Amino acid sequence: MSRFSALRALYSFYDEFAGGFSVACRKGCHVCCTTNVSATSLETAYLLNKGNLDKALLERVEKARLQDHYVPSTTINTTAAMCLAGRAIPEETSPITFDPCPFLDDEGSCSVYEYRPFSCRAMCSSTLCTEGGQADMPPFLVTISLAVYQILEHMDSQGWYGNLLDIIPMCDVDRAEAREMADAQQGVIKTNRDVPCFIVPPDDVMRFKSFLRRLSRVEAGSTTMGEFLPEDYQILS
Repeated sequence: MSRFSALRALYSFYDEFAGGFSVACRKGCHVCCTTNVSATSLETAYLLNKGNLDKALLERVEKARLQDHYVPSTTINTTAAMCLAGRAIPEETSPITFDPCPFLDDEGSCSVYEYRPFSCRAMCSSTLCTEGGQADMPPFLVTISLAVYQILEHMDSQGWYGNLLDIIPMCDVDRAEAREMADAQQGVIKTNRDVPCFIVPPDDVMRFKSFLRRLSRVEAGSTTMGEFLPEDYQILS
């Protein structure tokens, strides 16, 4: 079974689901398109494999990587495990910058839009964003987006997580070398883990379970998305 097929199926299902909400985002609106993009190694490998990135674009990406950029403190599922255990979640100490994403073209559009990571897909707002401001997302869409982040990490539980800029070089080498790179960058590159629980507000539990049931039946290559979801899971409300 192809994880790329499952990834495409998950992206498509989420995009259709999110399309049911009223958002202000439109083509050319790119205030949120910065270097603060996190991704799994699976998503990054898919982007590099399918995105047809040319040498000039990769050089812009590498130039951006050498600048200060956001580094997530933990993976999403690690955070969920901390919540489940009643432990304090570490604060984000990495700087949030607003440097434009190197994948933006001269017109302010995403040059890899079809293959963009979930962190980009999940960024939407009911009102127009301003630089330095926050997106205004419908609460249930936030709940679903968080769960999809967790599922993506679960699907790539043998891989890594971090800022997209830092993950890209790891997807251009074999697995042994990628592991060496991850070990050498502890604190920057995080190791993925399985879903320990989903965090869902009490009033949304039934709708959330319905979403997962529908997702489990989505075709993903020769199988269904149910093959990529956790068999047993807890819901933390």
